[in-house]
Amino acid sequence: MTASLLRADVAALAPYVPGDQPREAGWVKLNTNEHPDVLPGITDAVRAALDEQVRLYPDPTCSALRDHLAERYGVPPEQIIVGNGSDELLALTLRACVDPGERVVTPYPTYSVYRTLAEIHGAQLLEIDSDDRFALPVDELVRAGGRVTFIAHPNAPTGKPVTHDEMAALCAGLNGVVVTDEAYVDFGATSMLSLLSHHPNLLITRTMSKGFGLAGLRIGYAFGSDELIGGLYKVKDSYNVNRLSQAAGIAALAQYELAMAANRRLARRRDELAEILRTTFGWRVWPSATNFLLVEPQPQPAAEVYAALRARRVLVRYFHQRRLERYLRISIGSESDHVALVGALREVVA
Repeated sequence: MTASLLRADVAALAPYVPGDQPREAGWVKLNTNEHPDVLPGITDAVRAALDEQVRLYPDPTCSALRDHLAERYGVPPEQIIVGNGSDELLALTLRACVDPGERVVTPYPTYSVYRTLAEIHGAQLLEIDSDDRFALPVDELVRAGGRVTFIAHPNAPTGKPVTHDEMAALCAGLNGVVVTDEAYVDFGATSMLSLLSHHPNLLITRTMSKGFGLAGLRIGYAFGSDELIGGLYKVKDSYNVNRLSQAAGIAALAQYELAMAANRRLARRRDELAEILRTTFGWRVWPSATNFLLVEPQPQPAAEVYAALRARRVLVRYFHQRRLERYLRISIGSESDHVALVGALREVVA
C-alpha cells in the first residue's frame, strides 16, 4: 500500500463541519448565526474600492483599518492585528505560541474549531467539562496549565458570558496565553478590554461577522500586548486581508452606533423568541447574551425536530456531540424568519 501523502495526524483529523449553506433560495437560515441586517453604506464602500487598484496587493498590515479600530476601542494600533476572520487569528496564536505536544485547554462544550486547530498544530488538547449549568470551570482551567487556553465570551453554543472576575482569575493564574474569543460580545456581554493593560498574556479576538453583519467578507481583529501581537505578525500570511474587506471594515466602524442599535433590536427579538419557545412549546431555553438560543425541545428528541424543520426548509443547528445531543441552536433572524420558524414548529410539535 502506498504511504499517505499527508501527515499522520492530518490524515486522522476530523475536520470542523460548518453549518449548511444552501445554494438555492427559499430557505430560512437560522443555523450559522449570520446577522439578518446589512449596514447602509457597506456595499457602497466595497464598490468604491473595486477600482483599478485591485491589481495591487492590499496593505499587509491593514494600517488604516487598525487606526479606526484604535480610535473606536482605545487600544494603540501596534497592539492590534487584523485577520481573515477571527478564526485565522486563533490559528495564528497556536502557530506562534504552541510547540507540537504542548497543551491547549478549553472548557467543554464550546466552539469546536478550537479542537480542530489544536489537532492541526499537533498540540495536546485538554477539554475541561463545565457543570450542568455550563458555568466556567475556572479553578480546573487554571490547574490544567495550558500553553494556550481558549475561552469563548460569550460561549458558543451555550450563550453564557464570562464574568470580569472569572477572566481576571484565569489571566492571573495562568502563565500561558489566555485567548478571549469575543465573537458574540456585541449582543449583550461586556468586553474584557479593561483587563488588557493588566495582563500581558491576554489576547482578545473579535470579528465583524456577527455584530456588524459582514460574515461574507471575513474581517477579524485581535487586541493584545506588544509581545503577543508582534508574534502574530511574524507568522501571518503576507497579505491576509483583501482590499475590499479592509474598506468594508472602515465603513462598518464609521456606522458603529447604527450597528449597535441593530444589535439591540436583535437582542429584543431573541428574548421574544425565547419566550415563545418556552410558553408556546414548553421548551427549555438557556439564557443568552448572543445572537442565538440554545434550546432543549421537550418531549421530542432534538434530532427529530431538526430533521422535521429541515424538511420544511427551515435550518437550525444540531450538534452530534457529547452533552449536546438534547439541544438545538437557533440563530436570531428577522421577524419574518421567526414567523416562518414558529409556523413550522406548530406543525412539527403538533
